[in-house]
Amino acid sequence: MTTDVQVVGQDAGPAPEEVVSGPAGFFHRALENVRSGNLGIFPIVLGFTCIVVFFSFKATNFFTADNFDNVIIQMAGTAMLAYGVVFVLLLGEIDLSISYVAGIGAILVAELQLPGSGHEITGLLAMVVAVVVCALIGGAQGSIVAFVGVPSFVVTLAGFLIWQGVILQVLEQRGTIIIQDRWINYTASYFFSDFAG
Repeated sequence: MTTDVQVVGQDAGPAPEEVVSGPAGFFHRALENVRSGNLGIFPIVLGFTCIVVFFSFKATNFFTADNFDNVIIQMAGTAMLAYGVVFVLLLGEIDLSISYVAGIGAILVAELQLPGSGHEITGLLAMVVAVVVCALIGGAQGSIVAFVGVPSFVVTLAGFLIWQGVILQVLEQRGTIIIQDRWINYTASYFFSDFAG
């Protein structure tokens, strides 16, 4: 003998939340993120907006083509370093030596193009050599992290101190190094034509 029991009127739990799409869904998700404390890029956008508004009132030439040109030229080196370090950060590691490894590349280019130094080579070749040397330094430090298992913080902090010492040693002996190579100076200040741009 079987007994069929029917439960009538029992609550099946809360109804699933409706997914809102489009701009309303975007703002709904943003509001939920703010409520939960997940601010994402909001502080960065807010800070950047405040900086732009402040300097637009402070300097009359802020929104001119010449100023944008200056900003792009001045941020080019930092942006190139940032591109590389983003991949390291995405892997959950850190690179503290990136500034001085980049400095090693700059000193290498300056030394290799120096007239009368006995190892004078063209600026284009000097830039290629500097990129290869910096890649080898990064590869050596990365190999210590990957194969030996030393934390990247320790390895790159040691690299930071080592390469800082190398730069100080070279500049103490040499002093200011004047870049005279046409290709290096031309590459640093090259502008594409309207068509190529």
